[in-house]
Formats: sequence, structure tokens, C-alpha cells
Amino acid sequence: MIEDTDIPTSDDDAIRSNEIDAVPKIDKVDSRSNLSKNVVSEWEAAGQEVLVDFGDETDSSNPQNWSPKLKWSLIVLVSTLDLAVTLATIICAPVTPQILAEFNQEGTFYTTLIVSIWELGEILGPLIVAPLSELYGRFYFYHTGTMLFILFSAACALSPNIQSLVAFRFLNGMAVVATALNPSMVGDLFKVEQRGSAMAIVGLAPLLGPVLGPIIGGYLGNALGWRWCFWFITILCGFLEVCFLVFLRETYAVQILKTKARQLRKATNNPNLRSKYETRQTATQLLKDACVRPMVLLLTSPILLLMSLYVCVVYGYLYLVVTTLTSVFESVYHFSSSVVGLSFLGLGVGCVIGVILCHFTLDLWVRRQSQWGQTQPEQRLPPVVFGGFILPFGLFMYGWTTEFHVQYMAPIVATGILGAGLVATMIPVRSYLVDAFGIYSASAIAGSAVVRNLGGTFVPLAGPPLYKRLGLGWGNSVLGFIALAFLPAPLLLMKYGRTLRAIDKRKLSA
Repeated sequence: MIEDTDIPTSDDDAIRSNEIDAVPKIDKVDSRSNLSKNVVSEWEAAGQEVLVDFGDETDSSNPQNWSPKLKWSLIVLVSTLDLAVTLATIICAPVTPQILAEFNQEGTFYTTLIVSIWELGEILGPLIVAPLSELYGRFYFYHTGTMLFILFSAACALSPNIQSLVAFRFLNGMAVVATALNPSMVGDLFKVEQRGSAMAIVGLAPLLGPVLGPIIGGYLGNALGWRWCFWFITILCGFLEVCFLVFLRETYAVQILKTKARQLRKATNNPNLRSKYETRQTATQLLKDACVRPMVLLLTSPILLLMSLYVCVVYGYLYLVVTTLTSVFESVYHFSSSVVGLSFLGLGVGCVIGVILCHFTLDLWVRRQSQWGQTQPEQRLPPVVFGGFILPFGLFMYGWTTEFHVQYMAPIVATGILGAGLVATMIPVRSYLVDAFGIYSASAIAGSAVVRNLGGTFVPLAGPPLYKRLGLGWGNSVLGFIALAFLPAPLLLMKYGRTLRAIDKRKLSA
């Protein structure tokens, strides 16, 4: 027998215990093993069950043992996909006047709906993709989702009327898989104390997309027409799918060991071999449990619900600023339509600064505590406290500098502070959820995405009436005070998170 090591995750991977029936002390076999016939016959004679697990650090079937070059190539690839799909979210915002003019539509209803309908589709997509990826692995869902995304992007470019464009935008949102699967892939590929930098890169992409989208969309729309905004996304994602076909491979440990166990059963003719993650549940029961898991986690886990509400507010603020920044700079600072996109650069630079902060701090406390074997998911949360302070400050500064028509660089700097606060909040929260929920992190991220995308859909709708009633100064101040109200959330979890995670495990085991 070859002794193995467990996949390095947080101690909370024990939440899978509700799906794995208790078994007596049984043998384990390395997933690389070539079992001799006499060993197999001994197991069969005793009717002994044998678990297939990963071996030591030389076991190349374990994604965490892959070369850094391969792991980082995959991270860059899936992050680029996430950037492309988030570009598509709002790339059409600057060209909505062209779209409405071509389809003879007036008013603001379709102006908002063309952008926000995407978020409603993205609520449903992860609820389907994330739990199924925990049954069948990540590989096929990345490919299927990307190809559907390409198809619906091309359909948007070819839309004959406004109604079909809205419908295809909704389907485009549903086809997004990177948002739910990317953070989980980081957990698949990296040990706990090595995830910070990768999570920072993965977390930057969905925040840069809404910043770069209006800039690219504005220039493409003016130069080639609004349909080329969608053709650009179609071509970009088509190129990424070709890269996926060449480089992507399965990273989910549960699926890899399941395949290994099946291969070993066939090679040895020993039915007692099974993956350490396999359960005695029927396929129907597994599918049923997987499909409801994101909402069950969201509604029963205080940790997930609290962090999801926080991210909902923060993400909603991102889209509120992005959707109103153009009108603010055109009306207050008289920017022309050709240069107004440059007002988004402050937000983009702030996001990059936030990523640099996360790169240096996300693993800092984890690595220190890992030396004494005291690694806890809550050690990801200190950057959230910092973000909780600077995010309201950025909102206050942005609101009052625009209210009093301070030189335009002042509100651009304010949006940079806002961007740093957004990143310092959202990336550590996703890292925390990946560590806290282990092999079910995709479901946790999907559950969180439901609340987050609701914020991205409806909070921006409150922006124009809020500014009209209270003005830019007090309107943004109200948003800042709401953000301040969430500041105790990470502090409470840093103190009581371990206890709350223990409650979550007992609920899932019941």
C-alpha cells in the first residue's frame, strides 16, 4: 500500500461529510498505482474496500503538483475569459443611442434594459453550472459555456430588432461560466498558503471589464458601428476557445480521482476500488443535492449570506458608478463623447492598485500561521477591513468634488480610491469563500453570485433618481454611509467565523 496525502485545503473541507457515509478503517491506494494480482486477490478475498487518493508531491495527477508554468498559464487563460465576458457586459452601454436609433426606439427603458438584462441571466447560469461542475468536473463546462457564449454574442451582432437583442443578451449572461468556476479553479490548483496571488489575478478580470468596456465600446461604436462591439467579443472569445482546446485540462480533484478509480477497477477487475470522494448515493440523489446546494448554502449559512450581502452592495456601487460616470462628466465637466471614456481610467488604476495590495497581503497571515499549523479561512479577511474604510471615503470624495465642480482630476482620483476599495473587498471575500467551503466552493460562489448580480442589476437603477433628488454630494454620501454600516461584518467573522463554520458543518451533516 502506498501512503498518500490529502488535498491541501482548509479544515472546512469536512463539510462534505454529509455526502460520504461513514466507513471502517480501510486501505488507501495511490492514484498512480499498478496493482499486482496477488494484492488484488487479497483485497477481493477479504471483500475490503479500497480508497483511491492522490500520492505524494511527485504525483502528477494531482493538479496542485503541476508545474507553476502550467498552473499560471491556466490562471491567465481563464482570467482572460472572465475579462472578455465582463467586457461584453457593458461594452454596448456607450452605443445604446445608436442601437435605439436604428430600431426606432425612444426613452430610457431599453437603454437600461440592454445592460441590466445580462445580470439577470448571469444569476441563473452559475446556479446550473457550479453544482454540476462539482459532479462532473470543470473541463466540459468551460468548453460548453464558452461555445454558447460565442454563439449568443454573434446572435447579438446579427439581431434584427430590439427585442431579439435583449433576449440574446439575457442568454449571453446565462452562458457565463468563468465567474462561478474561476475562483474554484484557484482552489483546485494551489495550496491554501499559495492562493493569494492567483486569486488576485482572477479577481481583477471581472472588475476591469466594466471599466474597459465603455472605453472600447465607445471607440468601436464611433468607428465601425454598434454591431462591431458584439463582433469584437465573438472574435475574442473564439480565440480563447481555441486556446482552451489546446491547454485546458480537468482540475477538479473529485472528478480526477473518480476517473482514476474507474480506470483502476477496469485494469484490476477489482470492484472494491473507489475514489475517496465517491458516495453510496444514487445518481439521481447526487444530481438533486447538487442542484439545490447553492441556494441551500446561501439560505442556511450565516457566513455566506452576510458576505454575499456585503458584496451585493459593493458590486452594485461599481455598476452604479460605471453607468452614471459618463453622464456626470458630460454634464458637469462638459467632456465630449469621444474622450469621456477616459474618465474611467481612474477606476481602472484603482482596481490595479487594489490587486497589488491583495497580492502582497492575501497570503501574508495565512503563511505566517501555516508555520504553526493554524491556518484558518478568516485570515483572508484583513484586507476587507481596509477596503471597508477607503470605499466610503472614495464615495464621499467623488460625490462632493463633482457637486462643487472641483477640477476634473479630483473625482477621477476619487474613483481610483473607490476602485481600490472595491477590489480590496471583493477579492478577499471570494478567497475566503473558496477556503471556507472547500470542494463545494463553486456552489458557494454561485450562491453568492445570485445576490451579487441582483445588486449589479437593481442598484444602478437607483442612481439617477437618487442623484436627481439629493444631488451628487448627498446622493453619494448616502451610499457611503450604507457601505460604512457593513464595516463590522469582516470584523465579526474574524472573531466568530470559526464558530459559524462549525454550525454550517453540523447543518450540512444533518
